[in-house]
Amino acid sequence: MQQHDSHSAAAATFHQILAREDWQNQTITHLNRLPAHPTFASWRDTDAARKNQPSAFRRRLDGQWQFSWARSPFDVDARWLEDDLPDSRSTPVPSNWQMEGYDAPIYTNVRYPIDTTPPRVPEENPTGCYSLTFSVDESWRTDGQTQIIFDGVNSAFHLWCNGEWVGYSQDSRLPAAFDLSPYLQPGDNRICVMVMRWSAGTWLEDQDMWRMSGIFRSVWLLNKPTLHLCDVQLTPQLDALYRDAELLVNLSVAAPVALLEALTVKIELWDDDRLVASHQQLPGSPIIDERGSYAERAAIRLPVERPALWSAETPNCYRAVVSLCRGDETIEAEAWDIGFRRVEIKNGLLLLNGKPLLIRGVNRHEHHHQRGQVVTEEDMVQDILLMKQNNFNAVRCSHYPNTPRWYELCNRYGLYVVDEANIETHGMVPMNRLSDDPAWLPAFSARVSRMLQSNRNHPSIIIWSLGNESGGGGNHEAMYHWLKRNDPSRPVQYEGGGADSATTDIICPMYARVERDQRIPTVPKWGIKKWISLPGEQRPLILCEYAHAMGNSLGNFADYWQAFRDYPRLQGGFIWDWADQAISKT
Repeated sequence: MQQHDSHSAAAATFHQILAREDWQNQTITHLNRLPAHPTFASWRDTDAARKNQPSAFRRRLDGQWQFSWARSPFDVDARWLEDDLPDSRSTPVPSNWQMEGYDAPIYTNVRYPIDTTPPRVPEENPTGCYSLTFSVDESWRTDGQTQIIFDGVNSAFHLWCNGEWVGYSQDSRLPAAFDLSPYLQPGDNRICVMVMRWSAGTWLEDQDMWRMSGIFRSVWLLNKPTLHLCDVQLTPQLDALYRDAELLVNLSVAAPVALLEALTVKIELWDDDRLVASHQQLPGSPIIDERGSYAERAAIRLPVERPALWSAETPNCYRAVVSLCRGDETIEAEAWDIGFRRVEIKNGLLLLNGKPLLIRGVNRHEHHHQRGQVVTEEDMVQDILLMKQNNFNAVRCSHYPNTPRWYELCNRYGLYVVDEANIETHGMVPMNRLSDDPAWLPAFSARVSRMLQSNRNHPSIIIWSLGNESGGGGNHEAMYHWLKRNDPSRPVQYEGGGADSATTDIICPMYARVERDQRIPTVPKWGIKKWISLPGEQRPLILCEYAHAMGNSLGNFADYWQAFRDYPRLQGGFIWDWADQAISKT
């Protein structure tokens, strides 16, 4: 009887959650999702962090999960929260369910794959029900905070643990983390993930690509100690001579105020086995406002003499280790590869370390002909090596943030990256219908702010992009100014505002001709030679897309490159695109 009552209560809660239809509301970008942060591993000693050894406190949940498919969320049996449904079968995670025999992949460029009015999506909304049973060490259950992190789920999902609802997230291309600590139990634990193919977020994801669904990136468990680092921002800065440097570290600590006085934060900068610089101090920030002081924050400047500079040609990386300590004890350490480089625009030129860049770039989707949108580290390394062998030096993440490992590889191998927000509304009429609607500002802004908060520590990222083909509107203006305030160390680009847009530091048209103007009424495109000569125009020009390579073998390529060499402010471009999005499936 008690078990029946428990099931009835869980079923009632399940149906109440579905009745809210959170996925139909663009203002609900998440429920209970943790703030975005850089990739953490939560080492418990600095040596392991420095050497980037596998962390005992970060565990991958990839593998075989149980999966069942339904035509809509409302067709899912609530008993799934307790046990797998009769039609469930084993499926790999990560994967796209369309590549595993369920539902149909859809390829479309401009036209949306759904025919409803934003933010609504169809009631018949294919839904994947994933479940996994796992156990954790007792210390993970009783000490600190145990997070579950989904690197990518398309397009929105609800999460349950041991029958209790945990939270909700949309935005298919950025990590979503939740605190599992209150829900874990001794022995086996069961998580259930309900993934909706369509959500309000779908209206912001109208990219030219296959439309697929599922848990298509890795899933992780991360155990953070009770006292832990909850955010770390690393900003390398060079002096005016591009010779000496400092590492600006802004961090925040999760700890009761009463314990903060016993803690210190330590910053170490390593060049392989050589300690380059270090500093240790109490947490504490001079910031004071109506809340009072911020004792859990710290801003530290670490001087570095004559570091080896980072560029695509010389990707010199240092290992920055940030530790939270109590006396001689290391409570937690986090670490990242960083590079000292300075990105700026001066006299109409995009400069890296004081020298003009010539972008030999390419647009790249995350795609594999057998796995759909699931890419492995081997796939990524192969792409990078092919790019380097063929003299590419830059890649545009078209048109969304990539899997976190991609940036780490670009740091080490040496590629300049344009990191692009997961925003495209190409099929809207007019195209800026959503970007100029204040009701959509929270959804737009979350995608840009979380991209910055997740990826800002990577030296390979030299430019932020507000998205792709979404027209121009007030939401872009708000996002542009937010990025400039929160990261003045990088320029921001966006093509969609047209010739006179003030929301881009770089003129970044797509398919502008070398000589000939294209007098499109809404967004005229001048010949690129003429464009940089317009009265009052002082920005560099880098084509975000050009030389469309799908079947025409880079037409007029020599003309473009002659112009790039003849006109210093024409600083290259990104070929469309790296690889055909073919799939070996009928």
